[in-house]
Amino acid sequence: MLDLVLELVAPLKCAGCDEPGAALCEACWSAVVRIDPLRACPRCGEPRRPGGRHACACSDAAFEAVRCFGELAPPLSSAISLHKDPGERRYGPMLGALAATACADWAGWPDAVVPVPPTRSARLRRGYDHTAPLARAVADRLGSQAAGLLVARDRADQRALDRRGRRENVRDAFAVRVGVSVPARVLLVDDVMTTGATLDAAARALKDSGAREVRAVAVARACGGAAG
Repeated sequence: MLDLVLELVAPLKCAGCDEPGAALCEACWSAVVRIDPLRACPRCGEPRRPGGRHACACSDAAFEAVRCFGELAPPLSSAISLHKDPGERRYGPMLGALAATACADWAGWPDAVVPVPPTRSARLRRGYDHTAPLARAVADRLGSQAAGLLVARDRADQRALDRRGRRENVRDAFAVRVGVSVPARVLLVDDVMTTGATLDAAARALKDSGAREVRAVAVARACGGAAG
């Protein structure tokens, strides 16, 4: 009922063009740059450009594989920003479904689907955990269970840092919750991947507590040298 009232008072608008009716209208949806996993690095998820050479920046990362639905560019980046910062939670189901689509062939693999948690200060600022609904959507579609196994220590906002700064900023940034058991196969879920530093730090915390293999999926990936 609350959702119905909200839709009547403030209809959901397209993140790309602001037209009411859907999170992304048909025209803006066609503008989303999808990442084909067959044409991307299986380790870090970066798309291979035609005629270009790929030097994986995540060869020493703690995760084994990454999938990303699309490139971090409008209108997809706009939907992610609206979901994260102004707290427009109605974009969550769409973003979670996109992440699940990117790793649909991993159905049945994960023992647990784990959101990369925000810091306490970020959660208080936004009013909610923006990655948890994404993880629930992925878990539902892959036939697994979403589990909040990780906690995040407060740190600076990654978006203001370069590649080296990001890696230093997230060193030991995550810990496994006291008293929980970490299963062997874990799928991490985040909204954005840029350098891979955040996913690497989260994967290391899980492996230090017993995970044997960690994969990751993100809604969008920063490509072309961008520095998450």
